[in-house]
Amino acid sequence: MRRLCVCSVGTVLVAWGLLFAATPVGAAGHPRTKTLAPIVRSIVPDHGAQSGGTSVLIRGSNIVNATAVDFGGFPASTLTIRSQNSLIVTSPPGTGTVNVTVTTPDGVSGITSADQFSYATTPTIQNVAPRSGATLGGTTVTISGSGFTGTTAVEFGTAEAASFVVDSNIAITAVTPAEAAGQVDVSVTGPNGTSPIDPADEFTFMLKVPTVTGVTPDSGPSGGGTQVVITGSQFLHNGTSVFFGGTPAEGFSVIGSKAIMAISPPGSGVVDVTVTDKYGTSITSNSDQFTYLPNRSSRSLSVHEYGLHS
Repeated sequence: MRRLCVCSVGTVLVAWGLLFAATPVGAAGHPRTKTLAPIVRSIVPDHGAQSGGTSVLIRGSNIVNATAVDFGGFPASTLTIRSQNSLIVTSPPGTGTVNVTVTTPDGVSGITSADQFSYATTPTIQNVAPRSGATLGGTTVTISGSGFTGTTAVEFGTAEAASFVVDSNIAITAVTPAEAAGQVDVSVTGPNGTSPIDPADEFTFMLKVPTVTGVTPDSGPSGGGTQVVITGSQFLHNGTSVFFGGTPAEGFSVIGSKAIMAISPPGSGVVDVTVTDKYGTSITSNSDQFTYLPNRSSRSLSVHEYGLHS
């Protein structure tokens, strides 16, 4: 009678002088399946706004069964499985540089340099000056804040600025569009998002903004001291200022709602004479220009010389 010898050597069985490879089995008697943890290989784009909301494409391996995606521990706002090896997610709010991890039933992706996402600074508005202007538009406004480099749009409410210039990362000069009377929020949009709404960005479009229609005389010596009659409308007795370019008049007197007597300060070149009150600043035009002349003496003028009255 032959003797059957079965000996276990690791996972190899010896029977009847033959070798048989044994398949490992699980508790239920089924073959064990090797699990593969997810791997993140790339993130596009690898940066976005601190306010969140950036659509991000994640490519990798073993991510088709993703159940969660985290940006530095904070879950993505949305998660869509695009294909076997790619996901589309929406970034949550955050700051700095974080690792993006993918979670599946088989584990969490390991941290690598390929999974880093940087939150860039969104534009922030700290002040607008002046804070009001005419409904007709044309008011030059200086916007102060941060994160202005690369600005692509400036809006007053929902209306785009007539024009704007990015002076630096902390300053923008914009010209207001025509808009209905009322208060709006000024916003700045750049590659990293749009500035959040804040009381500091409020601008009011007014119907009663001063208007300058004439300056007499329209020239004077560069040393200043010329008495100038400014004609127009909506001039107030209280809270009014007069500027020659960006320099305050050496003195002025509001004669009435349609006339102001002002003394020119020292200056050079051609400047706009503007009147500012609590409602805003007059819009510049050719009618308000004053030219400084070198080596010329000034002549004192009388308001009555021009038949002006209150």
